[in-house]
Amino acid sequence: MEPEDRPGGGEPPEPGGDPDSATNLGPCSRGFVPQKEIVYNKLLPYAERLDDESDLLLAQIKGNLGRAVQLQELWPGGLFWTRKLSTYIRLYGRKFSKEDHVLFIKLLYELVSIPKLEISMMQGFARLLINLLKKKELLSRDDLELPWRPLYDMVERILYSKTEHLGLNWFPNSVENVLKTLVKSCRPYFPEDATAEMLEEWRPLMCPFDVTMQKAITYFEIFLPTSLPPELHHKGFKLWFDELIGLWVSVQNLPQWEGQLVNLFARLATDNIGYIDWDPYVPKIFTRILRSLNLPVGSNQVLVPRFLTNAYDIGHAVVWITAMMGGPSKLVQKHLTGLFNSIASFYHPSNNGRWLNKLMKLLQRLPNSVVRRLHRERYKKASWLTPVPDSHKLTDQDVTDFVQCIIQPVLLAMFSKTGSLEAAQALQNLALMRPELVIPPVLERTYPALETLTEPHQLTATLSCVIGVARSLVSGGKWFPEGPTHMLPLLMRALPGVDPNDFSKCMITFQFIATFSTLVPLVDCSSVLQERNDLTEVEKELCSATAEFEDFVLQFMDRCFGLIESSTLEQTREETETEKMTHLESLVELGLSSTFSTILTQCSNEIFKVALQKVFNFAVSNIFETRVAGRMVADMCRAAVKCCPEESLKIFVPHCCSVITQLTINDDVLNEEELDKELLWNLQLLSEITRVDGKKLLPYKEELVKILHRTLHLTCKQGYTLSCNLLHHLLRSTTLIYPTEYCSVPGGFNKPPSEYFPIKDWGKPGDLWNLGIQWHVPSHEEITFAYYLLDSFLQPELIKLQLYANGEVEMSRDDVQQRLTIVHNCLIGSGNLLPPLKGEQITHLVPSMVSLEETKLYTGLDYDFSRENHREAIAKVIRKLLHHILDNSEDDTKSLFLIIKIIGDLLQFQGSHKHEFDSRWKSFNLVKKSMENRLQGKKQHIRALLIDRVMLQHELRTLTVEGCEYKKVHQDMIRDLLRLSTSSYGQVRNKAQQTFFTALGTYTFCCRDIIPLVLEFLQPDRQDVTQQQFKGALYCLLGNHSGVCLANLHDWDCIVQTWPAIVSSGLSKAMSLEKPSIVRLFDDLAEKIHRQYETIGLDFTVPQTCVAIGVLIQQSKYPSANQPLLSPEEIQLGIQRQQEKNAEALQNYENLVHTLLDCVDQRNLPWKFEHIGIGFLSLLLRDDRVLPLRAIKFFVQSLNHDAIVVRKMAISAVAGILKQLKRAHKKLSICPYEISTTPKPSCILAGDRPDNQWMHYDSKNIPRTKTEWESSCFVEKTHWGYYTWPQNMVVYAPVEEQPKLGRSREDMTEAEQIIFDHFSNPKFVEQLINFLSLEDRKGKDKFNPRRFCLFKGVFRNFDDAFLPVLKPHLERLVSDSHESTQRCVAEIIAGLIRGSKHWTFEKVERLWELLCPLLRTALCNITVETYNDWGTCIATSCESRDPRKLHWLFELLLESPLSGEGGSFVDACVLTYIFMIDVSLPNTAPTKSPRVPEFTARILEKLKPLMEVDEEIQNHVMEENGVGEEDERTQGIKLLKTILKWLMASAGRSFSTAVTEQLQLLPLFFKIAPVENDNSYDELKRDAKLCLSLMSQGLLYPQQVPLVLQVLKQTARSSSWHARYTVLTYLQTMVFYNLFTFLNNEEAVKDIRWLVISLLEDEQLEVREMAATTLSGLLQCNFLTMDGPMQIHFEQLCKTKLPKKRKRDPGTVGDTIPSAELVNRHAGVLGIGACILSSPYDVPTWMPQLLMNLSAHLNDPQPIEMTVKKTLSNFRRTHHDNWQEHKQQFTDDQLLVLTDLLVSPCYYA
Repeated sequence: MEPEDRPGGGEPPEPGGDPDSATNLGPCSRGFVPQKEIVYNKLLPYAERLDDESDLLLAQIKGNLGRAVQLQELWPGGLFWTRKLSTYIRLYGRKFSKEDHVLFIKLLYELVSIPKLEISMMQGFARLLINLLKKKELLSRDDLELPWRPLYDMVERILYSKTEHLGLNWFPNSVENVLKTLVKSCRPYFPEDATAEMLEEWRPLMCPFDVTMQKAITYFEIFLPTSLPPELHHKGFKLWFDELIGLWVSVQNLPQWEGQLVNLFARLATDNIGYIDWDPYVPKIFTRILRSLNLPVGSNQVLVPRFLTNAYDIGHAVVWITAMMGGPSKLVQKHLTGLFNSIASFYHPSNNGRWLNKLMKLLQRLPNSVVRRLHRERYKKASWLTPVPDSHKLTDQDVTDFVQCIIQPVLLAMFSKTGSLEAAQALQNLALMRPELVIPPVLERTYPALETLTEPHQLTATLSCVIGVARSLVSGGKWFPEGPTHMLPLLMRALPGVDPNDFSKCMITFQFIATFSTLVPLVDCSSVLQERNDLTEVEKELCSATAEFEDFVLQFMDRCFGLIESSTLEQTREETETEKMTHLESLVELGLSSTFSTILTQCSNEIFKVALQKVFNFAVSNIFETRVAGRMVADMCRAAVKCCPEESLKIFVPHCCSVITQLTINDDVLNEEELDKELLWNLQLLSEITRVDGKKLLPYKEELVKILHRTLHLTCKQGYTLSCNLLHHLLRSTTLIYPTEYCSVPGGFNKPPSEYFPIKDWGKPGDLWNLGIQWHVPSHEEITFAYYLLDSFLQPELIKLQLYANGEVEMSRDDVQQRLTIVHNCLIGSGNLLPPLKGEQITHLVPSMVSLEETKLYTGLDYDFSRENHREAIAKVIRKLLHHILDNSEDDTKSLFLIIKIIGDLLQFQGSHKHEFDSRWKSFNLVKKSMENRLQGKKQHIRALLIDRVMLQHELRTLTVEGCEYKKVHQDMIRDLLRLSTSSYGQVRNKAQQTFFTALGTYTFCCRDIIPLVLEFLQPDRQDVTQQQFKGALYCLLGNHSGVCLANLHDWDCIVQTWPAIVSSGLSKAMSLEKPSIVRLFDDLAEKIHRQYETIGLDFTVPQTCVAIGVLIQQSKYPSANQPLLSPEEIQLGIQRQQEKNAEALQNYENLVHTLLDCVDQRNLPWKFEHIGIGFLSLLLRDDRVLPLRAIKFFVQSLNHDAIVVRKMAISAVAGILKQLKRAHKKLSICPYEISTTPKPSCILAGDRPDNQWMHYDSKNIPRTKTEWESSCFVEKTHWGYYTWPQNMVVYAPVEEQPKLGRSREDMTEAEQIIFDHFSNPKFVEQLINFLSLEDRKGKDKFNPRRFCLFKGVFRNFDDAFLPVLKPHLERLVSDSHESTQRCVAEIIAGLIRGSKHWTFEKVERLWELLCPLLRTALCNITVETYNDWGTCIATSCESRDPRKLHWLFELLLESPLSGEGGSFVDACVLTYIFMIDVSLPNTAPTKSPRVPEFTARILEKLKPLMEVDEEIQNHVMEENGVGEEDERTQGIKLLKTILKWLMASAGRSFSTAVTEQLQLLPLFFKIAPVENDNSYDELKRDAKLCLSLMSQGLLYPQQVPLVLQVLKQTARSSSWHARYTVLTYLQTMVFYNLFTFLNNEEAVKDIRWLVISLLEDEQLEVREMAATTLSGLLQCNFLTMDGPMQIHFEQLCKTKLPKKRKRDPGTVGDTIPSAELVNRHAGVLGIGACILSSPYDVPTWMPQLLMNLSAHLNDPQPIEMTVKKTLSNFRRTHHDNWQEHKQQFTDDQLLVLTDLLVSPCYYA
């Protein structure tokens, strides 16, 4: 079948011919073809002005950015103009030529990779660069090539920073994601040789026993390019694919990097569909994906914790599966079907667990991913990226198979506990591919759900799924033509969902109705039936059905009226005086009004007229309270008026006006406190219906103005507020630009049926190029009217307020509030009309040699400068008034609230508010997602959505006033806001601060102007600051969660002021630590500064390469920057400025450190502030500058401070300082092949090779003398040479070339002397050690790497100078067995060993003479609590050290494993580490290290005595003082304990499981493991059980399967029934966790089937029951199938005759052994039971008969009777929910028997 036959198969023609004809400007006039601009701009009413505007802006950006870079001015110039470039992209898309695009990318790439660039700038540049690279189809590999090394250096420097953990660098949390995304964006453009270079660079890191393995794989994952064209594949993935997939296949225990390999393979597969043969790996891939879902299997499974943390990312797994689908072999689809069959039952709504989220994510992502692939193969425009070869494209059959395999789980997931969202998204995508398979079953579930009243959850779930498939349903199309006929029945049945008592049902019903009515014109076409005879059957059916539309609309309205009336009754709202609606009510109001307005928009004229009349009658015949019901009715009326303004205004306006005029004829009304309800209601109605197209309002302007004159000055607050709304809406309607209709077809539906057949438009997308938007653009009359309103109503208020502010008249507070309300409403009504405030600019804030000018965007109105600017008038009056109120009546908070609002709007409001815009953008995206067609793409949205998007583009332009110039007016207002933010009333402060923060974010550089003013309130020597002002100022420093934080701007000039001020404020009179609010504020401030601080740069040099590109950008044409090139003098000046800036930064840095030290040293400073100050100081450590001496001294002394917080900070700080003082060690390059005198190997071989022999640790040739030591070549990187050698291998030069050791005090620098003096002082050291060995948090303390770094630094920088002082302390600590002292000594010893890296041989030898006895003592006293600390200590000591230098340590450790002296615990620890090395990774040479097989053989020898005994193994350990030697058996038990511990530990640590060896131990474990769940067992049994659970979850290689089955079969014959029972539990987990490996091996499936069925006939009851459970599990996950032979076998067994019962004496005990016949008969019954329970959620065809067979055995002897009862009760439990549909499967006779069984008395017996 051709793809053309599917809906929308062909390519739609490009809109409007070639892309340029749309702009009506050939490339000649503009000179360039834009890369890709935002199309919506062309639909704006002022589109023709945008080209000139964007050219101007782009020219400015190019000129100034080029200039800034050449002048080396990164800040402010460079940053300012790159930010302007981001804004440009947001407004116009990528509207520049390809040449410019490439230049911008190259410039930013150079900027980002400047090595010493400040981190916040780096992130700014990186984000813009990511944005420029985002659409990769725009630039091919020929247009752009980017080197990979600069990125690698950056990632290495930042993500693997050597100094960050010491606190010498502070990076933000977001940096990791930004960098990874940046690499991802640059990856397609890496040169073709990059792959080979990368492999050379990172292969040496691949050593699975080292942390560097993780790093290597991470680098591969993020860097390796996978999108090279096919002719370059030999330079791309073919170089590494076999190697890495081999590695992946051989790893069994899920180390952290395995998931990253999966991400890499997923990406590789997607980029190269059809070029890689995945078939050999498919079973392995699916087995591992199934394992990583972590589903619970079996009864008592213990999950390995790393399986949870390191599981694959489902998103990547899905991408991988999708990319492998299709192609000639249908293997992937087969496995996918298997996967869903095996996990389907987990989707049933009755199951829940932490694994559920993963399963739901799988369902949601998979269809989405397949749709994306189909889009790429069939609809996407071809670009330079490799296309999918035809042989591997998905065929229609592939798609059908896919949909069929996933639809069952999706239908189950509809009712899941986590909600139906994922299922709905999955269905939406599936319905795009195969509506005929997807929609019918969804509808089958929907119709019954609409009928039931008792299960609302079912209703909401099904409706949300139908909303997902709505568009596919309505458009019908070739494959599902009957789809549209379901729409009307669905709509009619959904109406009862508008229910006042169930909120969520109500909301989903609104959404449902709105979705369908957006897609379909509600036009009655039944008349067409008579006129046309060329209709299809379906069309005829639809035509006759559309007659119901009118009925539907009217019924919907009745429902809504009911809803409204019930919300009025809740309580008579008036008494409670609740100002606002509750949250739920406001949501219902929103749902109601938007749904109603959608319905009316889509109505034909006839239906609309009826609806209008109905709504009018309802509104006029009742009087509503204005809070809830009134708002809803007014909303409905507004919706009606909006759709057809002329007809509707004709009936509404005259009515309302006459009522209001009647009621206000009497002047007494004006002064009434409580107004007549009717008057209020009519005012409310009038104020809402004026929110319509302004032109249609003009005819009524006289009446409306009259009403305003009557009502604006009512005394009643409610009254004048409504009247102000009317004024506000009149102004908005006449002055704003907005679309006036959102109908789904341009031009509406009001054409005669002969010309226009609406059914053709069901579900039709809008056509972006013929949208035909009807804009409202203010006409001259409207603007004149708006100014008339302002003159009539705003001017008088301003004059009165001016008089009041001057103190010339008195005015009551209510009066002031009323006038302010009027002013505010006028301002927000006409914000679009009033030009922004003018005034002189404030320039001195930042020096720059580049212009920082702003550009004004045109937003559809030319300001009329001939009139007075009301904005300025308001500003003048309001500021006067504010000062008057603050000086005379500060407690008039309500007026202050209004003033704050007005100031905020004066500063920013240009016609729309940011928060409203954000929420509309969000909801636009939600609606778009719920209705988009991802399969075809190409913006096929419905028309209303497209219009909305154009409107949002317009609003975005009005809101882009960011970085406004900061003028005197603004400065005054921000200062007023600061005054309000520090005033006496909390609420006023709070509101003012929010506006203050918004303003700070808007104006460029104004923070520098404001900071000094804020800090004045914190000065310690001021007497006049109140506590409120103090608190207000602190809040101003703190900022809100999203905006600027003044306390922490990333700029020396600011921090130098704020940090010391915060610390010194502790001495202020207003500061009181008694007030919890102030204490909390300081905590928040300190916490926020620590969280947000990023190291600030000291060096702002710009490299020459950047400057060169800067010149090119400035010179580039189209549009050309009309700026002269720079003269050499200017460039010289720029360089000089930049050097001055560096010097100034350094000066600032040192000043800040000294000032902070002064602050902390002040007398009487409360301890809290001392701590904050020290915290700030610790942020100032850097890796490019040593801390000033005074600070070093301060920190070293603080090591012994009284407060533990300070000690902790000091430990980190001193460790950092020691790193700063570290002397450089000289390195040399060597060639490893020369040393080993072996040639370079031809292929990659990991592990022990001749050329890395010389590095091995071999006890025979260890350097034990000085000469041997000095002649050895030590390699301190333990991973080098395991896999390959690095390109340039460097080792440390010999001792004589290294910095001098054993220096005297005179040889040291001043900084070093400070440290030397303290650490040589015994008193200081003693106190330090005492502090360090204290317990911090009981039982929570761990080995602390910070302290280790401190000691490592001390011993590295000063070699053994302090050993004499420390020695006695170490000896004392080791012998003390407390946890904390042991931890302390472990930290010091690790530091000693690592610090001695460069010591001379003599010193090292002396060191070990001291350490060996200490370590022996320590290891003998090791306990469970301290095991981890010592483990970490020894691991840390060996990290990155040549093992030959540490031979003393290793020899010490190997003295005693398996001697049994230290107990099983100590030995197991040692074993784990020894055998980690024996790994079977691909192409690895066999190791010379200890090997597991030989070890196992030795062990089995010793365990023989245990293997042969049959009885239970108890923990017989003889009394210690018993007779001499223990017997073999007891020794065996001890050994066994050790082995169990070792296996458990290695399950978590090593990479591959030594399966063959462990198998030999299995029979023994089966014997010991206990059967019941009982914790009273001894350690041995618990361990055995845990060990089995962990082993059964292991991943098996295909070749190991027969071996395992062999052992299981052998054990199944064992005489111990415990062993036979445990085999079954082991089997359940093992099969599920290796499902596809087993399914691929038919022999194995047969074996398992035989094993389970034979154990069904076991003599032991427990074993039989477990076998039945196992069987039903295997059937349920579709491992075995329920076939004829199996059924016959069980029926045969059931018919076994039972022997007659013999009478016997009640005394005999012969009853315990069951007869063989009973066992067989029981086996048959159990087998049938297992089959029945294996399908818990449905009734297959064979089930009724089996149930009948089963029921025949109800009266058999025990245990058969019990089994039958259990089975029946389980059947009843699982089938109870859907019994109605399950009933259909049984015949009437069977039902009779069943009902009898399930309710018969024996059921309760």
